[in-house]
Amino acid sequence: MSDPDAALHVPSPKTSRFEKVLALTLGSSLSMIASLALGMVAARWLSKHDYATIRQTFLAYEFAAPLLMLGLPNAVYYFMPREAKTKRGVIIDNMALLVGMGLLFSLFIVLGGHQLLAMRFNNPDLGRTLKWLIPYPIIMMPIAGLSAVMVCADKTRTLAIYNVLSSSTIAIAGIFAILATKSYELPILVRIIVPAVFLPIALHLMFTAVPGAKRWPRWTSMKGMVRYSVPLGLATMLGTITLQLHSLIVAAICSPEDFAVYINGAMEIPLIGLVTGSITTVVFAEMAEMCSKGDKAGALQLFHKASIKSACILFPVLCFLLVTAKPFIVFLFSEQYHGSITPFVIYLFVLPVRIVVYGAAFMALGMTRVILFRSIFDLAINGILCFVLVKMIGYIGAPIALVLTLFLWTTPFNLYKVGQGFGVPLKATLPIKALLKMLSLCVLCIPLAILGAYVFPMISLGRLVFAAILYWPFVMYLLYRAKYLVPPLRLERLIPSALRVQQ
Repeated sequence: MSDPDAALHVPSPKTSRFEKVLALTLGSSLSMIASLALGMVAARWLSKHDYATIRQTFLAYEFAAPLLMLGLPNAVYYFMPREAKTKRGVIIDNMALLVGMGLLFSLFIVLGGHQLLAMRFNNPDLGRTLKWLIPYPIIMMPIAGLSAVMVCADKTRTLAIYNVLSSSTIAIAGIFAILATKSYELPILVRIIVPAVFLPIALHLMFTAVPGAKRWPRWTSMKGMVRYSVPLGLATMLGTITLQLHSLIVAAICSPEDFAVYINGAMEIPLIGLVTGSITTVVFAEMAEMCSKGDKAGALQLFHKASIKSACILFPVLCFLLVTAKPFIVFLFSEQYHGSITPFVIYLFVLPVRIVVYGAAFMALGMTRVILFRSIFDLAINGILCFVLVKMIGYIGAPIALVLTLFLWTTPFNLYKVGQGFGVPLKATLPIKALLKMLSLCVLCIPLAILGAYVFPMISLGRLVFAAILYWPFVMYLLYRAKYLVPPLRLERLIPSALRVQQ
């Protein structure tokens, strides 16, 4: 039977890798700005207790989501390119599994999980707010594979637009709710209701992005998807738990007020996800295809390029924010969150070791069991260190534990195993000389940021702006001169001809 929509899917010119990364990065940037704006308003207009209640309410779902998803959204990257006529069937199978898993979280809350978490987090208000999350997984889980579907369908621009519109709507509605009520209740409800409004739009985008007839879920197809996803899903679950564990431990051991101060400083995830997430999303499919054809040298070269592209942003961000951490945090959250500066600075040291997503290389190489093995030890080492250090020195111990885990275990293991997978020595897994040179160029520009941030008395926003004006043009130009940063031709033409790099 022919697909009635097939005529609508006329092949279009493929979007270049740069355009895909740019679209996803811009979309992620605007989404992050919207989330930060909401956080800024909440930190200024709500008490620390109410602010902590909002963050802790959704922390429960954010912690549970990777356990429930089991890597199923990533399975779309593997199965969809292999299906010529039943691409929509892949979406339906994936969605059916995700909805079924999401119901487990709802059941947990219905059976009294809200009271258990309220008691564990020392926050009685969670007993009310967590009950509101009962329908939340049914809203969020069906569209967890949206990014994978849209990238596979070469619809990255549409995905970026959707992400910006949805996150901006949540932020704007949340800000109005905070200003109108100065309480945690309506902002939490807004964050549940707005995604429900966008759910039909997301479903429409997913099913119109690819051709193929709609059908009922198939048990045999779902079993194959689960078999592929479980090793990767368990690893993803353990990796996300490792990153979220610090928040749970701080919430369980410290007061809600201390948790509010800590969580505003724990900002390394958005910075990393903004860049590496977009680049990895685009290059993973190409790496997997190269490895399937036996072209490991080409896949390794692509892995190197991804690390340099990420480092062009993350290294300058690291150096700039190390210097401007105080005005940055005060500008975002006000002086009452001055204590957030210390955990924020500690988390910045995660950036150099996270310029690539090693899991993408392992998945492309078919080494999903390695991810699982590593993730088990990540969770164990980080969990023990985090619990001990938070007990000893308070919430500052949480970021210290994560940094120690990454530097002493996770990164050395990743490099060793990636080298084995690509058949190269450990020193060849990353372009070490190039990365060190890039970092050196960024460090050379630090005095410019110091000059802008602290020499003249100004408000925090003024310090940030002046430091950025002095720092960013110079560091970007040095990276450009060293041929690590390659701007689009239309942007390079804006550079005076005497200052351009000669090809």
